[in-house]
Formats: sequence, structure tokens, C-alpha cells
Amino acid sequence: MWVIFLLLAAVVSPMFGEVEEYKIDVEECKAAGFNPETLKCGLCERLSDYHLETLLTDCLQCCIKEEEFKHEKYPTAILEVCECNLARFPQVQAFVHKDMARQFGGKVKVKHVRGVRPQVALKDADFKTKEVLSVEKWDTDTLIDFFNQWLE
Repeated sequence: MWVIFLLLAAVVSPMFGEVEEYKIDVEECKAAGFNPETLKCGLCERLSDYHLETLLTDCLQCCIKEEEFKHEKYPTAILEVCECNLARFPQVQAFVHKDMARQFGGKVKVKHVRGVRPQVALKDADFKTKEVLSVEKWDTDTLIDFFNQWLE
């Protein structure tokens, strides 16, 4: 019986075109804990690193494909940190002490500013600050990904 049904489906379905894939709407994405306005599909692929494969299908339906996610790129970024507070932020401390900024060829500089919590200042070609983002809770991989995507 199933064989006949499958054969019939194979013959009849091309006549009616493609079957539309189920797509989650914005509200369902938000209810599932995803922010479809900012969620990049590359992050969904990292769910398996945390044994969260069950979320992968929904995540991929709620995300923005990398090429669709457009933003301005900046020539320089300054990671501002305070040496006295740095121990409170071990991931940022690792980025600074292991000199991970070097891999960006001078586009990322570390600046010690007394009393500041870890933040990134994105600079334009005239070295004017265009955006400042708190990076207190970012890990080293997130910092590296951010610089790779936001710097020219």
C-alpha cells in the first residue's frame, strides 16, 4: 500500500510544483528564544558544540544568512580595558595577555583606560569613534569573530 502511495506521490507532486517548506514566523522564533533580526546562521551551526542539536532546525529557520547580514565595516577597532578590572573578565584578559590582537595586522589595538569596563570602539578612516560596544561577557572566539566580520 505504501509503495503505491509513494509512487503516486512521486508522479503527482511534480505536476503541482514544489512543496513549500514550513517556515517559523517571527513571533514563534521569539517564543523559542531566538532573535530573528540579529541571529546569524553561523551561530546555529555552533549549537552542536554545546550538545543542542535539537534546536538546530528552529534556529536555522529563524536566522539571517551571513550574506544577507550587511553592516558597515571599519578600518580600526580599539579594545579598551582597565588593567585593574581585567581579572574580572578572564576571556577578555586572555585576548589581551595572549596578544590575540596581533592576528589582525594592526587593525585591532588594545588601549588601557583607567576604570573602564571592557569595550570595543569602532573607528572610521578619520579615527573618529562611530560605535562603542560592551564586550564584558564576550569570550575570545566571539571577539575574534566580531573583528573578522566588522573590520575591513
